[in-house]
Amino acid sequence: MEELLRQTTIKLRGMWHYRWLGLITAWAIAAVGMVVIILMPDRYEASTRIYVNTASILKPLMTGLTVLPNDDQQIAMLSRVVVSRPNVEKLVQMVGLDAEAKSKADYEKLVDRVISNLKIVGGGRDNIYALTYRDVQPERAKRVVQLFSSMFIESGHGGKASDTDA
Repeated sequence: MEELLRQTTIKLRGMWHYRWLGLITAWAIAAVGMVVIILMPDRYEASTRIYVNTASILKPLMTGLTVLPNDDQQIAMLSRVVVSRPNVEKLVQMVGLDAEAKSKADYEKLVDRVISNLKIVGGGRDNIYALTYRDVQPERAKRVVQLFSSMFIESGHGGKASDTDA
């Protein structure tokens, strides 16, 4: 115990010897951190909650499966179905984001960015999913979420009508 106490006092004396260097380093790191935070662009998130009957949407995908997927797997499948590339390309054109793209490569990067910023998160057993989108412009984020949720709802109604006709 005495040895531990002696080592602790030696370390504390050594730290006290370099206290000003430590204080200056801490202030320099804090100043750099503040500059980085100030220069970061603001990110806005828009979200909506949608009730989804996963059984009707995922039923064609799960035909032939012997084991039914759990909730996390259903959410992953649902987001792959809903956030498909054709849907996102249609969404990009409707919002007017395609005006930013100068070339085909820029357009592909834009679509990939929208896909990565568009998230579907499950709400548990109630089949309520949160659709969220992040962007640097708040109005654009809100518009993307509104259009995507309306596209999603309309596609669901169209499928039910065609099922009824069949």
